[in-house]
Amino acid sequence: MLPDLLRQMGFDVPRREADRPRVGVSACLMGEPVRHDGGHRRHALVHDQLSALVRVTPVCPEVSIGLPVPRPPIQVVELNNQRRVRGVADPDQDFTEALGEQAGRLPGPLSGFVLKSRSPSCGLGTTPVHDAQGSARGLGDGAFANALAARHPRLPMANDCDLDDPLFARAFVLRVFCHHHWRAGGNAALKMLRHRSATLGEPLLSGTRRFLDRLARATP
Repeated sequence: MLPDLLRQMGFDVPRREADRPRVGVSACLMGEPVRHDGGHRRHALVHDQLSALVRVTPVCPEVSIGLPVPRPPIQVVELNNQRRVRGVADPDQDFTEALGEQAGRLPGPLSGFVLKSRSPSCGLGTTPVHDAQGSARGLGDGAFANALAARHPRLPMANDCDLDDPLFARAFVLRVFCHHHWRAGGNAALKMLRHRSATLGEPLLSGTRRFLDRLARATP
């Protein structure tokens, strides 16, 4: 289904993996046992379908900052109107800055990122936010995801759970390939992509064109 959609937009999936769009993926979604409990959260669409179309770069910000596997759990806590990532058993351990800094240390260039939902490092709008007593009070971003979105505001980003919606998955893959071609060809590529998008039905047509408009306001 996804390859057919790409062909509809005139995209060829390069045979060489090195020529494909590079997409960061939370490593646990690729089946890597890097979670705090030593397990993984392999996501079938990401592992089996997306990885056949793009160049996947697995990332685990928590392991990257030196945390072991397995490891004591961490959580997002709101203190004095600031959101911090701290140890659950040892609140004096604060990993906020260290996790955020990993957003600037990624191999690139990236044209998308798939994040593990609800993670204190990787969740995008889905992570439980706790009060000082440890009670969940709402949802927000993990520290890494927050820093990534701030650093790359036009980068296509998705939680793993978002991709369980087939329409969202199709829209995300289109944005990844549009971003990749925009980086290579600038505004000339955007003009071509806008023309090709006329082959799409709604709501993919409107969503793709809104994304192209966002790219047009930026510099590759």
